[in-house]
Amino acid sequence: MKPNYPIVGLVFLIFMVIAVITNILGAIVPDVGTAFGLSKFLVGFLPLSFFLAYGVFSIPSGMLVEQYREKAAIAVAFGLALSGSLMFAVFPKYAVSLPSLFAIGVGMATLQVAINPLLRVAGGEQHFSFFSVMAQALFGLSSYAGPKIYSYLVQELQSGKKSNALVSVLAGLVPKGMAWVSMYWVFGALSAAMVVVILLVRLPRVDRKDDELFVVALNTARSSGVSDSSTTSMATDTDSATSARSAMSGSVWVSTGSGSHGPT
Repeated sequence: MKPNYPIVGLVFLIFMVIAVITNILGAIVPDVGTAFGLSKFLVGFLPLSFFLAYGVFSIPSGMLVEQYREKAAIAVAFGLALSGSLMFAVFPKYAVSLPSLFAIGVGMATLQVAINPLLRVAGGEQHFSFFSVMAQALFGLSSYAGPKIYSYLVQELQSGKKSNALVSVLAGLVPKGMAWVSMYWVFGALSAAMVVVILLVRLPRVDRKDDELFVVALNTARSSGVSDSSTTSMATDTDSATSARSAMSGSVWVSTGSGSHGPT
């Protein structure tokens, strides 16, 4: 299967946006604590509210993706990130920061659930390992770039130079002494742009593997009160199907003539 390079590139872009939003939190939190005069105990709730969303909403996000497909789930995820970012950018208060960061965290959790199967389908299973490594490399580079962007914006806003159009616009939006708020406007702009892109792009249909389907089915069954014996039977059936598929794929690696040949 030939990779769908535009969609692969889109998935890479989503990985990069996730990296910028997620990994810049560590750089912003100390400045938020200083601006609000918070104790270390209260500051600790800022990253907690963000990463708690991953633990709470990872499974519901999977069910959302299965029910409404990747396009809707990704658009909703960026919509949550947009609303959370604007909430904190417009009302930069500690009481607002916690639900804001939680909403952004829910969006990031949903994206992480949706984009990996999408990358597998868009890139093709035979290329999935390569594209996954590429995605993680871009994720790492974006994680490094995020704090650099934050440092640049804070220095420019604090200096009052207004060296370019972006800094001039942010200077009119950011409260005095709260240069860190500029990043939430940047988060909002990135999220809004991604919502538009996702709505305009046609994504391929993702047909999940047996093990992916079982995870969603098991979660749905448990939430509906299905007995453990039924879910155990589901697991057995899934294991059998997965084993059969593995045997079929493994049979491709056969020796023809005098040498072993890889999958064709």
